[in-house]
Amino acid sequence: MNTIGAPPALLISLSFIILLLSVLVKTRSYVYHYLALISSAIVFILTLYNMQSVMKSGIPIVYKMGGWPPPIGIVYEVDTLSALLGVLTSLVVLLVVVYSWWYIDNHPNAPYYYSLLLGLEAGLIGIFYTGDIFNLFVMLEVTGITSYALVAYYRNNKKAIEAAVKYSLFGLIAGLLYFLACVLTYSSYGALTMGFIASLSRPIYSFVVPDLNYFVWGNILGTTGLILALCIWTFTFISGVFPNHYWLPDAHPAAPSPISAVLSGLVVNAGLYSLSRFFYTIFGIYDEYSLFHSIGFYAKTILLVIGCVSMLYASMMMMIQVDVKRLVAYSTIVHTSLIFTGISLGSYYALKASIYHIITHSVAKALLFLSVGIVVKLSATRNIHEVLPLGKKNPVLAIAIILSSLSLIGIPPLAGFFSKLYMYKAFVLSNNYILIAILLISTGLAIVGYMKLIYALIFKPEPKTISNEPANTTYNIRALLPLIIMMFLLVILNPFIIDSVLSKAASEMLTPTQYANSALNKFLEYFLALGG
Repeated sequence: MNTIGAPPALLISLSFIILLLSVLVKTRSYVYHYLALISSAIVFILTLYNMQSVMKSGIPIVYKMGGWPPPIGIVYEVDTLSALLGVLTSLVVLLVVVYSWWYIDNHPNAPYYYSLLLGLEAGLIGIFYTGDIFNLFVMLEVTGITSYALVAYYRNNKKAIEAAVKYSLFGLIAGLLYFLACVLTYSSYGALTMGFIASLSRPIYSFVVPDLNYFVWGNILGTTGLILALCIWTFTFISGVFPNHYWLPDAHPAAPSPISAVLSGLVVNAGLYSLSRFFYTIFGIYDEYSLFHSIGFYAKTILLVIGCVSMLYASMMMMIQVDVKRLVAYSTIVHTSLIFTGISLGSYYALKASIYHIITHSVAKALLFLSVGIVVKLSATRNIHEVLPLGKKNPVLAIAIILSSLSLIGIPPLAGFFSKLYMYKAFVLSNNYILIAILLISTGLAIVGYMKLIYALIFKPEPKTISNEPANTTYNIRALLPLIIMMFLLVILNPFIIDSVLSKAASEMLTPTQYANSALNKFLEYFLALGG
């Protein structure tokens, strides 16, 4: 199988194999740990290879599922951005699997945990790799269903079940809205392949200038605006951006801590990436050559307001939280809203800054949730006034909590500082000084929340009696190794290393000529081969 299609296929296969083993063969939990670790490591290697292939070829790589060409069949089309996010996702999940070996240990539901986690990873990589609008719907559903089940992993916890039910019910509505967008797209454009629609929305990219008179829905501009509105609702829900943020502060804390790291560090990226793909690649509302360029101004105005309100609201909520995981969850809303505003600006530098911040936020937020997870597990509470200050006894844990928080605040020389600096520059270049003020205010408010967290987990006076702390669990290498690797990433992910990749990803998204042509060429190759 082509390496582009291999990661999702392998993960789905292993997900079912683990479940079958748990039913047919009663074995020890370490077998499932090894299976999850080996499969996630293989997928990480495959995504790295795919990234290298895309960078070497200089053009998107198209994989025809089932051998059928676009727009007849479903294709995966991987460009620099999708390859980059595939590597990020597989790396974080690999580290989460290592951490989970300590966190889950001999829990009787370990096979279900790993089956769902691998299924979630398959859905995420499928979202980033797919070149088909309907297949994106399928992968969003795979991601959603596995996420709902993982939030409800602790089935005896009423709050976890309540959070999972809320998440799944509203997720179902969001999914239906996106499905309606797919129906409208197919009925209007006669295709679901992203590259084909990109060429239709920009006749300059296509070898055939489309006749807009044949569209089923007479007003193609209005129909496309409705499609984008439905997509915005779905993608803001996935990313937890106001006003669709209401599920996130309940769902992320209720899940096991390694799953909270995946939800806050990776799953939210699915909405941000999909929004970027629709805005820039498919319909090009910021592209002067696009038929829908006139929509760009209205979309920008509305989305910037939403992003700013979301940032300020979430940062204020961080200040008043007493649940440590809920506090970190609101931090996720702050940062997804910031990325959302960057994507909404429609400029090259804003998109580049948004991609950069997606990466730095994913690493820092996963690190913070995993660090907090150790403290919460050993303290047997999430109350900020009752958790044990375990950072005093474990310097690795203390450094992890501090570095992740400082990176999210934007303190040099950590990666989060540079991505926020890119964002400030993008705001200046677009003459949006109000955005700079809002970002500064939001960061100032959020600092109070981060400082509360750091004080509670590291500097708070120890209680007189500690009855629930195992003697050596905090020093388990399986728990600490992922933290060490993520701390290293926060130090090295600076512009000197990553800027060229960011520039290429942003350029390809802003001018998706190659993305459209790669899909069209597969179509031509197939029919020329039939003629031969």
